[in-house]
Amino acid sequence: MLRGIKGTFIYVCNSNLRKYLSLFVPVRSAQQQVAQIQFSNSPAPGCIPYYNLAVAAGLFSDLQLNHETTYIRVDHLSSPTDYFACRIVGESMNRVIPNGSICLFKKYTGGSRNGLIMLVEGTDSTDAEFGSRYTVKEYSSKKTVDEDGWHHEEIILLPKSVDDSFKPIVLRDDQTVHLKVLGEFVRIIR
Repeated sequence: MLRGIKGTFIYVCNSNLRKYLSLFVPVRSAQQQVAQIQFSNSPAPGCIPYYNLAVAAGLFSDLQLNHETTYIRVDHLSSPTDYFACRIVGESMNRVIPNGSICLFKKYTGGSRNGLIMLVEGTDSTDAEFGSRYTVKEYSSKKTVDEDGWHHEEIILLPKSVDDSFKPIVLRDDQTVHLKVLGEFVRIIR
């Protein structure tokens, strides 16, 4: 159902079939102009924060501190305060997010994350004051319930790449404590 709402791209190798399908499906030219992003140093109506982070599409990024926040205009958002943007760097999510894309994320406020593409922050107790590491992946988790309530037994962050050499990031037990989900991927802005 989600593909029908957000759209589906079809690439057809056979020229006859491509011609036939173009009668029914609008054809997108590779030469179409890329939308320009309007940056601003101060918040304005219709603008969302753009965090100057290089979020890794592969393993977690190097340590980063977010000192500078600029703002970008994004049209057609019902509540801009619920969203933010940042740049994704790497090839492990290239089936969904091309390297270098600026992406729109909805701030995570709770609920199931399984099967969704999430922006995740990783810190550990030894380097928390020096910054965080970031990655974007499809999220999957296994939970267990005991007398203290539920907790994550395992979190798996899955790549979505045409390159099969990218492997999932698997976090178990205590490793999951230093993981924070920041946002859900909505779409590519540019």
